[in-house]
Amino acid sequence: MSEPEAQHEVSPGAPSGHDQTPGQEPPRGKKPGSSRGTWIGIAGGLAIAGIAAFTILPRLGGDKPPGVGEESTLEVLIPADINAALPTLDPGSSKAAVDDAKNCKVPLAWVTLKQQPNGHGGMVRVRSGSYLSPPIKLTPTPQRIALPYPAPYPTGRGVLTLVGEADQVGFYLTPGGIHDVNGTYSVNVHWQVRNPCP
Repeated sequence: MSEPEAQHEVSPGAPSGHDQTPGQEPPRGKKPGSSRGTWIGIAGGLAIAGIAAFTILPRLGGDKPPGVGEESTLEVLIPADINAALPTLDPGSSKAAVDDAKNCKVPLAWVTLKQQPNGHGGMVRVRSGSYLSPPIKLTPTPQRIALPYPAPYPTGRGVLTLVGEADQVGFYLTPGGIHDVNGTYSVNVHWQVRNPCP
């Protein structure tokens, strides 16, 4: 081997035939494109954090209505509260539902209505399936309203509709919300199907 050839041997690990002098190592700690990968990772993390914040933060406020496609939970009226709830029910159209609840066939549900401090009140009714509640005058004091479930109880889902003219109606389910009702306002609801008389 001639002397010029001996000075520039090709290292076995050298990439694609690049010459390297013996004993010389490639610089460590910096790989080509590593800062670009770091920035992509940071951008991805920020995007995920932004999506999570957008999804979670609006739900933290208790007075926000559920979003499109979301459902509120409709709670069962326990049998011990049925007699106290009778004045809030329409006597003509709710008799069968009350009898079913008292006989542990199908429970009644309940919602809370309230006029908010900055509201002007008004009258509303609650439509639950084919049932329409008597007119309810909103007051600053919360009113617990009993009603039949809006769909056959075993289905576990239905729609409640506020009907009337009122502003700033506190319509509390889980989660609840404050709504202006100018005509109708519908809310998708679901409930846990269980034994009506535990």
